[in-house]
Amino acid sequence: MRNNAYEDLKMSSIPNTLTFLRILFIPFIVFFIVEGMYMVSFVLFVLSSLTDFLDGYLARRMESVTNFGKLLDPVADKILTSSVLIALTYKHLCDPFSVTAIVAREEAVTGLRAIAASKGKVLPAGSTGKLKTVFIMFSILLLLSGFKRYGEIFLIISAFIAIYSGAIYFYNFFRVSGEENG
Repeated sequence: MRNNAYEDLKMSSIPNTLTFLRILFIPFIVFFIVEGMYMVSFVLFVLSSLTDFLDGYLARRMESVTNFGKLLDPVADKILTSSVLIALTYKHLCDPFSVTAIVAREEAVTGLRAIAASKGKVLPAGSTGKLKTVFIMFSILLLLSGFKRYGEIFLIISAFIAIYSGAIYFYNFFRVSGEENG
């Protein structure tokens, strides 16, 4: 059992620190993709993805889930995956149509979250959004490993999951908004 407020603050910041670390990896991953150093990008992307798993696990384990973390974690995922997918598209390693669908969904959901936050509501990541993230991350790993055909197949599946999960966010947002107004 923790005895003081400082220790509580310190422990609860570990998951958020891991999320910030994930964001700090992004420019390096993109740089190495653009430079054609895919295995370096692969390793950095794996480390970054591990921080995604670890921050959520630690937040729940340490009972330090915060609204800030609920908002920051999915934003970090979106910045990571969108940046890497755009870099892979730049290098002609993946389908730009799937990337456009995924990035557009990410922007739309981020906008919904911002509107919800302005009304004092938090729209946490749902299970389909998490599934989408797993599929996108797996497709990125395949693409960085040189398995372009399989990576693109998973990316197309990711795009469909992204569109579906985005529709769920919109439905839930308007359902909650309708309940508030009615």
